[in-house]
Amino acid sequence: MTGSDLDFDRVAVVGAGTAGRGITRALAQVGIEVRMIERTEDSLARAERGLREAMERDLGRWALTESERDAALSRIEGTTDLDAVRGLDVIFEAVREDPKEKRVLLAELHRRADDRALFALNTSTLSISGLAEGLPESRQRRVIGMHFLHPVTRIPLVEIVRSRYTDPETEAAARALASRMGKEVMEVAEYPGYLTTRLTLTLINEAVHVVMEGVATRDAVDRAMRLRMGTRLGPLALADEMGLDSVQRALQSLWKELGLSQFRPAPLLRRMVSEGWLGEKSGRGFYRYDETGRRLPVDEDLAEPDLERLLSGS
Repeated sequence: MTGSDLDFDRVAVVGAGTAGRGITRALAQVGIEVRMIERTEDSLARAERGLREAMERDLGRWALTESERDAALSRIEGTTDLDAVRGLDVIFEAVREDPKEKRVLLAELHRRADDRALFALNTSTLSISGLAEGLPESRQRRVIGMHFLHPVTRIPLVEIVRSRYTDPETEAAARALASRMGKEVMEVAEYPGYLTTRLTLTLINEAVHVVMEGVATRDAVDRAMRLRMGTRLGPLALADEMGLDSVQRALQSLWKELGLSQFRPAPLLRRMVSEGWLGEKSGRGFYRYDETGRRLPVDEDLAEPDLERLLSGS
């Protein structure tokens, strides 16, 4: 099996949360037909609405034309039927960072997928080898990690992670698919957090501590880091975009695996998640957002005073 042997024109993405929607859109925008699979009709409807709203925001930023949007959406077929993976050569897994849930899903996909199908796992903290352990040896060779960075359509990088079972042909196919998507490949060792997640989470968690300890305000932290690093978003705005619950889960996973104090989720982050402040997707995080996920202007943004009340315990 080589990259040229596989059909990259029709693929499946299982899981349509933030990561799954980003992967789906990135695939569709380079001409690939995607079956986007979600667990329930309600979650599928939310995912499809989220895709459209994200594209509408990019229309306003001149990052996408109407014809490009319509063409991409026409290539996406939403379904709740896991049997939709049958006959496809590439299946992306993009459910939440829960090893048990991922293993159960992989077993279900194995029963339905063709023998030659490549399984691309989008995990930022979990062991690819560990997730593949319960599969037959022939399937284990077809499993590889492809960790896309958020937002997937804007970050031209994907981390390729081989497990101890992955064969060279599977890696070659994953690289060919990444190239088709316009991504630069960074091969990283199978180690908790890999490269980008480990560094990004360290920065986000420390930024939360800085705000919590009163060293600087939310706005000062993000502005300083944007200016210092030349990035589109500061670490707190990035955390909102990623989802604060997702950030917390990833930090907890690394803290458990590595035992390093920098990955222990900051108390402020824990409290925000417990209050339902999950970032862009819930309308409130370190910043506030409207129903389309657009950040509110500064004069309408009450999140920073709310943070002060949360910090004071009131």
